[in-house]
Amino acid sequence: MKFKVRFPAPYQVIDVYDDNLDVNIILENDDVYFGTLFTLTNIAKLMEKNREIYFWSTDMLIVKELSYQGIHAALQAILNEGYFNSVFSKIGVVNDIYSHLEWKDFSDVVSEIKEQFIERNK
Repeated sequence: MKFKVRFPAPYQVIDVYDDNLDVNIILENDDVYFGTLFTLTNIAKLMEKNREIYFWSTDMLIVKELSYQGIHAALQAILNEGYFNSVFSKIGVVNDIYSHLEWKDFSDVVSEIKEQFIERNK
């Protein structure tokens, strides 16, 4: 299934191996899902900083790294393996979530991870 990615906050990842990032994933059926991607290093640092004995987050996916290619590959794998609905929460449809941009459906959505960038850097 085709998907596009939007970042609710600007993509400002400095270390792709140590960060976390919120994402909106838009499916070709116009459904929009929300999730937060974490790296293991980032989780360990957050736990240490906050002196926590456990870590959890809703709609969380642990990824190896947060490059555009890494994000795309992880999301594609989750979709292909059938775990998408278990990992992320549906927050609405394109017409509702992106009405301020006047986007009506999947074809209007501008992905922040460009297909040509992914293909070129495989």
